[in-house]
Amino acid sequence: SGDYCFYDLPVGTYTVTEENPPNFVDVTDADGPLLQGPNDDTDGTILAVPVGPGENVTAQDFVDEELKTISGVVLEDTDDDGEGDDPISGSTISLISPEGDVIDSTTTDSDGFFEFTGVVPDDGYTVVQENLPDFTDVAD
Repeated sequence: SGDYCFYDLPVGTYTVTEENPPNFVDVTDADGPLLQGPNDDTDGTILAVPVGPGENVTAQDFVDEELKTISGVVLEDTDDDGEGDDPISGSTISLISPEGDVIDSTTTDSDGFFEFTGVVPDDGYTVVQENLPDFTDVAD
């Protein structure tokens, strides 16, 4: 269930931390969303959890999300029908952050396949293909 509990703690202020399972990243915790705003903590730490006399403190939750994979193929349209037919190897593909920074680059394999693994969940990544000489985009 993921529940946890500490019993009979003396009055005081405590720090609660969580170690993520492999291939997971913190999305939010009890002091707010991660990677945005004043609680810009990315390490799974809920700071300053005060416990008063006879007090039960609840909802000190951590929300994790599995790292993602972004993949695709680059194909040549050999019969001019607007659809990919043959794989293109050696095409450079870049993963761009929502802020416009290049996170990673790779090249397509012999099947035209590319893949970025361990991608932090976010809305707004852009995948950019650098066309090889003598090629132009016909579809995305």
